Amino acid sequence: MKKIKVNDVELAYRDEGSGKPILFLHAFPLNQTMWDEQVAKFASTHRVITFDWRGFGKSGMSSTQSSMPVFADDLAELLNLLEIEKATICGLSMGGYAAFAFYREYAERVNALILCDTRAAADNDEAKRGRYEMAELARTK
Repeated sequence: MKKIKVNDVELAYRDEGSGKPILFLHAFPLNQTMWDEQVAKFASTHRVITFDWRGFGKSGMSSTQSSMPVFADDLAELLNLLEIEKATICGLSMGGYAAFAFYREYAERVNALILCDTRAAADNDEAKRGRYEMAELARTK
């Protein structure tokens, strides 16, 4: 696993294979290893990139509060640093939220968008509480 300075945080990432790039965006509260099987499958025909969002997995934290627009900007800067102009973006759950945010700001950089078990609207208050509870459980256990 490699690390790269993106905006104000160091992100852990993988970059395997060659060809048309596919970026896999992980779900909450997981990390990029959830995509191991997809990386193994697609790296023979595509350039496959996975990474841990700021505050997840082996990526660092920063003083900037995480939000979908911040995640979208991190993704755009990661693409810049990896010299990728356009890519297929695949997001699962929270990764899909971030994919939508990226598409809203950087649509010209998206070849295709794959959205899995996600939605375009923000969480309601009950769902937000559930996420905070899950984050606390992940942090303490």
